[in-house]
Amino acid sequence: MSPGLDRWLPLLPAAVAVLYFVIGMLAFSVRSAIWGVAHDHDIEASGRSILIGVYLRNYFSWVIRPLWLLVRASGISPNGVTVLATMAGGGSGLAVASGRFALGGWLFILSGILDTLDGKLARARNRVTPAGAAFDSLLDRYADGAVLFGLAYFFRNTWVVIPALAALFGTSMVPYVRAKAESFGVTMKEGLMQRPERVFTLGIAVMMSPFVETLLPASGVHAPQRLAAIGLVFLAVTSNTTAIGRIARLLTALRRRTASAETPVTVPGADKPRTAAARLVRT
Repeated sequence: MSPGLDRWLPLLPAAVAVLYFVIGMLAFSVRSAIWGVAHDHDIEASGRSILIGVYLRNYFSWVIRPLWLLVRASGISPNGVTVLATMAGGGSGLAVASGRFALGGWLFILSGILDTLDGKLARARNRVTPAGAAFDSLLDRYADGAVLFGLAYFFRNTWVVIPALAALFGTSMVPYVRAKAESFGVTMKEGLMQRPERVFTLGIAVMMSPFVETLLPASGVHAPQRLAAIGLVFLAVTSNTTAIGRIARLLTALRRRTASAETPVTVPGADKPRTAAARLVRT
C-alpha cells in the first residue's frame, strides 16, 4: 500500500459521511428554494441559537429523517435511544483517546443526533415524563464528559490539556445553571454554546482534524491534531462565557424578583390619621 493511500484509507468512512451531509445540504437548499423550508417545530422551539440558526436546524432535522424513521419503526424506547446516545459518546471518548479522531468525531455527532431523537420519539409516542427528561439530561453529561476526558488524555503531554479541562468545566456548568434557574422558575434557554452547538463545533473540529493533518502534514512523529486543538480552545472559551452569562442573568432575575416582593404596597390616604387621638398616638 502506498504511503498516500495508507493515510487516506482510514478516513474513507468519515469522508463518505461528510459527503452525505454535503449532498444533503445541496438537496435541502434546492428543496427550500422550490417548495419552501421544511420546518421542524420541535427543534425550532428548543431555544434560540447564535451559531446554529433556524435554517441549519431545519436542515439537520430533514437530513437525518431516514435515521428518525428507522428509530421510530424499530420499537426501541426513548430511554433506549438515550442509552445508545450515551454509548456513542463513550465510544467517542475511547476513540479520541487512542488517536482515532475521525471515528471519535462522528461518534460524538451520532451521540448528539440520537440525543435529539429520544425526546422527539417520546413526544411522538406520548411518553414524555419528568423521569425521562431527567434521565436524558443526566446521561448527556456523561456523553459530553467522555469525549472531553478522552481529548484531555490524548493531549495530556501538551498545553491543549488545559483548554480540554476548561471545556469540561464549562460544558458541565452550562446545563447546571439552566437547571438551577428552572428550579427558581426562571427560563434559561438562550446562550452561545448549548449542547447542539457543542456537538456541532467540537464534533466537526475533531472529525475533520485528521483530514487537515493528512493534507498539511506537520513535523514530528505524532500528528498534533491542530483543528481539534482549536475546537477545544473555542469550546473552552465559549462554554464558560455562556455559563457566566447565564449566572449573571439568573442573579439579575432573582434580585429583581426579591426587590419587587419587598416593595410595600401603598394605599393613598391609608397613612392619614382620621382622629386627633390617632394623630397623638402616631406622634
